[in-house]
Amino acid sequence: MDSQKLQQFFDRVSQVIGEDNVSLHASSGGLEGPSGSTAYGDPFASATNRDPSGAVRPKNVEEVREIVRLANRFDIALWTVSRGKNLGYGGSAPVVKGTVVLDLHRMNTIVEINEEYGYAVVEPGVSFFDLYEEIQRRGLNLWPSVPAIGWGSVLGNTTDRGFGYTPLGNHAEAQCGMEVVLPNGELLRTGMGAMEGSELFALYKGGFGPSVDGLFFQSNLGIVTKVGIQMIPAPEAYATVEVEVPQESDLVALVGILSDLMRRSVILNSPSIANIFRIALTSGVAGVQARLQECMKPNSYVPYDVLEEIRVEQKWGFWRAYFSLYSQVEMLPGLLQATRRAFDALPGATMNWREFSGRPGESITTALIKEEEIPHSGIPTLAPLAILNSRQGPGSHVDYSPLFPPSGRELYEWYLKAKQRTVDAKFDFFADFHVFPRYVIGIELIIYTAEEAERVDQLMRHVIHDAAEMGYTAYRTHLDYMDEVASHFNFNGGALRRFTTKLKDILDPKGILSPGKSGIWPSNKSGLHSKPRM
Repeated sequence: MDSQKLQQFFDRVSQVIGEDNVSLHASSGGLEGPSGSTAYGDPFASATNRDPSGAVRPKNVEEVREIVRLANRFDIALWTVSRGKNLGYGGSAPVVKGTVVLDLHRMNTIVEINEEYGYAVVEPGVSFFDLYEEIQRRGLNLWPSVPAIGWGSVLGNTTDRGFGYTPLGNHAEAQCGMEVVLPNGELLRTGMGAMEGSELFALYKGGFGPSVDGLFFQSNLGIVTKVGIQMIPAPEAYATVEVEVPQESDLVALVGILSDLMRRSVILNSPSIANIFRIALTSGVAGVQARLQECMKPNSYVPYDVLEEIRVEQKWGFWRAYFSLYSQVEMLPGLLQATRRAFDALPGATMNWREFSGRPGESITTALIKEEEIPHSGIPTLAPLAILNSRQGPGSHVDYSPLFPPSGRELYEWYLKAKQRTVDAKFDFFADFHVFPRYVIGIELIIYTAEEAERVDQLMRHVIHDAAEMGYTAYRTHLDYMDEVASHFNFNGGALRRFTTKLKDILDPKGILSPGKSGIWPSNKSGLHSKPRM
């Protein structure tokens, strides 16, 4: 990047947004990360240096538009982040080293919350904590969906196809209405928002004619500055449920039953599934933690015979599924009975639940439920951050998130191979599988230390390659693997990638916005593609 043009860009942007909102270096200015640092970049150790050259922090849409115009004028690439909390996928680091971070965390207005229709309209800087706390402050009977860690952006998580844990936990599907700054600085609204004065921005996604919202998910074709997100009304009755099964091979039946109950609308939210390692690590049982710590250190892992001893002693299952039931008062007993009947067919399965039966016409309050291990009631938390340093040193994590059909058979076949790869690389397999009616996300979360960054990179490349050979790939991925995962979408010689390249050439020929995001490049920047390593 031309240093003179970069300085000119920073000078001009400072006149627009103020010097205090421009970072000439990546060392400060971002929101505080898990280690307390405010530096931009990936807060976790990585095998690749992708440090940005600085950052700019606009406060409103007009400032974003002017920054984009100036970036085009001075040929400065921008990497857009909402709050920079995309942990395990790259944080606020760009694909291309030296790119300037366009940090939108100061755009933190909750534009609207509508209790009657169950939606909110938010800017990029609004966190899940912000939205939840505003709902509580107003005393609204709404349960927002939140992910495992609540300090991220509602908008950012949604546009990266993230998910939470209420019945509207698939945030990309719960999204309705977008406002977007295009690569030339023009402002666009999608769906019904394209009509001046429409009251259906967050109510009807389709609009009229082609629906273009999908172009701005996981993409670099525009900067999303507002999004509508739909939420569930607080239910009258609620039960949070755990189902455990004793055998490793029981995963197949467990997933099959869960997905069938979802297709029948008995279970409405996305169940998550933990394996015995995750159950033990997050248990809080002192004796169990001590035994894990004997093995959890760099270049080591917890042997499965140790995990089996712990499982038997504690009377835990090998797998544990977490989900909830949401209903009117009269319906909850029937939902619980139907769920129990389904799992009675699986030998060795046990089902436990906490029930909040409520009263007809009254909503369950989250104050009654209090914070949960899995936020099925929409109460955000930072508790999962505690596992990061479990390998006896400052820790990092990276996620691999492949998709499978919902029978459980395909997931189990992949899991056995990935588990062996993980053990061979001397890491622990942490399962965070998520079941949906017609697919499963088989997330493997790998915890590692800085000295293990190269080895974890090789493990990631192996599990990505193995899954692709089986016909599966990820729904999102870390920056280091975006080009590789994009190459898996190879129907008709990669027609999809050629199409997105054409769109990039038309909308953003200079490659100003987030070059390389999701493997999307303008044709004149093809030489920047990262090459897979094995």
